[in-house]
Amino acid sequence: MFSEETLRWQGPVVWWQPVSGWRHALSPELRPRPGQRRTTLCGEEVELIDPTEVDWLMPTCDTCMSLACGRMEQRRANQDEQARRRAAIRRLTGENE
Repeated sequence: MFSEETLRWQGPVVWWQPVSGWRHALSPELRPRPGQRRTTLCGEEVELIDPTEVDWLMPTCDTCMSLACGRMEQRRANQDEQARRRAAIRRLTGENE
């Protein structure tokens, strides 16, 4: 069952950035900007560029993709757990009646 809270935008799981010949994933806390020095999820230290349309055609780093998918799975698990807790509280407090 979806609630309004389930559908609320929570921000990106990762930011994707083509750099160093690959599309790498970056942590979502800081939006990527050209010239920033960042560490990708796979651990590579890179300086971000202002990517062209062609840059976005670079292959995706397998390690970054795997780690990004894991972050998405964890977010979904957290959302499911929060939904279960809210449902249990509603049952205990009689909100469903």
